[in-house]
Amino acid sequence: MAQTFKPRLGIGLSFSALALLYSVMLVGVYVTSSHQGLTCPDWPLCPNGFSFPAAKYLFEFVHRLMVVIAVGVIIATAIYCLRNVKPARKTALLGALVAGLQIFFGYLTVTFKLPPLLVAAHLSTGITLFAMMLMTLLATYKATKP
Repeated sequence: MAQTFKPRLGIGLSFSALALLYSVMLVGVYVTSSHQGLTCPDWPLCPNGFSFPAAKYLFEFVHRLMVVIAVGVIIATAIYCLRNVKPARKTALLGALVAGLQIFFGYLTVTFKLPPLLVAAHLSTGITLFAMMLMTLLATYKATKP
């Protein structure tokens, strides 16, 4: 398969995934540090379901909504890189797989009421995911150079 791709699209997708992921991490740290991690005791939705949440659920709801958007962009980036950017295939695919693991750790963190080891695993996996997406961005950018 020939590498014919639109450099701006590949760079844009990988940068968007990285920026969204960083934003999710910032909101997640805020939710944890402000002791709002269990304001939405059910997973994946808050008590209001898909409707706009009450004020006490707002930050946790925003965190979970941002996760859905970020994971969608991470998966889109992985699909694009698998098809078009050979140097970024491994990191993009690993990023998508780690995103699934990260969601699972998020589920466990809420279900088991924030045990410290799971919270640490959730954060560590998030950092690993950030690293995968950063390497994907760098590989995609490098692939645009002749």
